[in-house]
Amino acid sequence: MHLAFLLRTFYLAASLLVLVIHAVPALRSRFLAYGSRASGRAPGKEPRPPAQQPSAVARALDYAATLQVPHNYFTHFYVTSVLCSALACYLRGGSASRQQQTVWALLLLQGLRRLLESATHTSTSKSSMWFAHWILGLLFYITMNVAIWVETPGKHRANWVLIPGVITAQMLQYSYHAYLYRLRTENKGYQLPSHPLFPNLLCPHYTCEVAIYALLSLIAAPEDSLVNWTLACGTIFVATNLGVTAIGTKKWYTDKFGAERVGPRNRMVPGIW
Repeated sequence: MHLAFLLRTFYLAASLLVLVIHAVPALRSRFLAYGSRASGRAPGKEPRPPAQQPSAVARALDYAATLQVPHNYFTHFYVTSVLCSALACYLRGGSASRQQQTVWALLLLQGLRRLLESATHTSTSKSSMWFAHWILGLLFYITMNVAIWVETPGKHRANWVLIPGVITAQMLQYSYHAYLYRLRTENKGYQLPSHPLFPNLLCPHYTCEVAIYALLSLIAAPEDSLVNWTLACGTIFVATNLGVTAIGTKKWYTDKFGAERVGPRNRMVPGIW
């Protein structure tokens, strides 16, 4: 079976799994929230009426929800991404096309930047995330580098004009991450963000992340295609995962700061959603 097909299946199946977990309240409340969105709720300790005994299924889900890793394990994602991209450039650099080398270099730049941000723009926190988030994230960053290899980019000269778009999205994302860090460290507690470049968006850093991978899927398009479909399926996973997280983020902001202040703000797509 072709590796590209397996990777696409993995990304789409993972996207479907995220949507299913989000759609089922018993799963959503236990497994989706992490970081600040999960604060105040111990994993596996869902509220129940005093007289109600949990079923065997509920007990199993509660136990699964306690399998947590520290939230700062996010750093492992970027270490993995950097190592995989650097290894790909080293092992395949001589035989890879110029366009393929460029895509790996852009992915390496993304990994290095996010690794730097995790070291300089992450507050000390005792929050945690479900272990499956961690495993899925590691698999994603490994397979994205493989996806560039299994579908060799062609020589679409027009696609080179998209490279500044990737750099711009990375710069905008860095700007917002730095802004969020200053907002947390210069104030007591969490504040409702209002970045001057994104006055009506709650999660523009998620928008930038999706844009980065969408542009990479276009730049890495094979000779006979307009898009690298393996990377495009990976982009669908990024959009699904961050979209669901954005829903939880808006709810958290609404609960904390009130519907009047948060309600009109969009999550990720200006003027739409």
